[in-house]
Amino acid sequence: MEYAGAVEVDPPFRTDENEWLVDAQWTVSRDGRSIGPGERAELDECVEGLRDLIDVDQGTRTYDGAVAAYDPRTRELVVISTRSGRVTRRVLRKARSVVNRDNVIDLAGHRRTISRSAL
Repeated sequence: MEYAGAVEVDPPFRTDENEWLVDAQWTVSRDGRSIGPGERAELDECVEGLRDLIDVDQGTRTYDGAVAAYDPRTRELVVISTRSGRVTRRVLRKARSVVNRDNVIDLAGHRRTISRSAL
């Protein structure tokens, strides 16, 4: 899973609060003003972790932002966004089914045509 983006946090996290963020699959920036998904976090774990984080805070902090998640295996692009204490997950691009096309043309199945120029 590849992630891009961050969720802004106000007021910022203190350094002694970083441990319980690891359980939620999110990491804090150095200044504590934003959070992002952990390197090895799965998409469902990130969404549930962010929801749990907001519930645990009980309104003491505001979370605002969006994170895009791309799964190179399935080729699906998803956005996790949060605003006003609500976390949403939206699929921007669904995985496309791969169509196997054979590049070999069976000439025996085609009728032979002769092109003649009109005089």
